[in-house]
Amino acid sequence: MAGYAHPEFLVDGDWLQASLGDPNLRIVDCDVRDAYRRAHIPGAVGVQDNYFKNPDDLRFVMTPAQFAAEMSSLGIGDATEVIAYDAGSVTAGRLWWCLNYYGHTKVRVLNGGWNLWLQEGRPVNMAVPKVAPATFTPRVNDSFLATADYLLAALQRPDAVILDVRSDGEWDGTNTRGNQRPGHIPGAVPIEWLNNVTADDVRSFKSADDLREMFAAAGITPEKEVITV
Repeated sequence: MAGYAHPEFLVDGDWLQASLGDPNLRIVDCDVRDAYRRAHIPGAVGVQDNYFKNPDDLRFVMTPAQFAAEMSSLGIGDATEVIAYDAGSVTAGRLWWCLNYYGHTKVRVLNGGWNLWLQEGRPVNMAVPKVAPATFTPRVNDSFLATADYLLAALQRPDAVILDVRSDGEWDGTNTRGNQRPGHIPGAVPIEWLNNVTADDVRSFKSADDLREMFAAAGITPEKEVITV
């Protein structure tokens, strides 16, 4: 993880295996429940299959009350350190974002996730841990969320770039995913999220140098504000 601007956002398997059993640590398996039930990292808790979306309107993240209740049920309190993982660094990243949005910065993602953990022969089990409910206090950090009005204004700014991380099919409109208006935001830069991870079965995050080169080629440079969609 050398070279990343914020290496503290990630952990590797050596660190996590050495930390198994830490009472101040909550490991969260962010894959679907069926995958969690088959096997998971010892001590990990499983999440619901809604990926922290508002069950009343799946277009949006959970409300503060909904998210606080979900975190409480997972045993995540205000002082809990959270390690998120999945089998592709997608839903784990979503939990990382949601926790930061609600003011909980003690969260990291397991680089390589479940696939690398298995490949390295690390311990797994099927035991579902019993966790006591915790008190989670949501503190909304608006800097993590861009409204439609904010995005529209950013389209006119030379120091801002809209980064579309959806699939190529969604970008060019060939995959509508049920949306009435396929296509993309005018002026947005397309880099499908898969380009951020290795092309093998593990899908670890690419090196810092590779990521910088990829983003720079698309006009995404450190001095610009990046808004992802």
